[in-house]
Amino acid sequence: MFQLTRIFRNHNINCSAINMGTDWNISIYGGETPHIGAVALGIPRLSLYGNNKISSSVSLLTITGHKEDIIVQNAAKKICSRINSTVVVCCGIHIKDITFDEIENLNYVIDELVEELILKISGGCK
Repeated sequence: MFQLTRIFRNHNINCSAINMGTDWNISIYGGETPHIGAVALGIPRLSLYGNNKISSSVSLLTITGHKEDIIVQNAAKKICSRINSTVVVCCGIHIKDITFDEIENLNYVIDELVEELILKISGGCK
């Protein structure tokens, strides 16, 4: 299990990962009201470009009115293809009165967490 945290606008943004055999269950959550906003299932597969690289197929479930679908889709796609494992990524972050600029900054923070998680899962090897 891995647990990572960053501070964003005085709120904890957390990323936890639980190993389930060769698969990973990942949660990204925080802000004032952590919750389940969206879930993505990433399944590794060979790239459609025929270059023998690993890519992924991602399926989404989004709670009505929530906006975390792009976060989980991007995270599942990136993690799945980089570690060549099936992953589930769940995300729910609520920060009251967040601006569009702050959302962009929050996405950057989440990208950093995902990159750090990939390094931890892969034992420091990219």
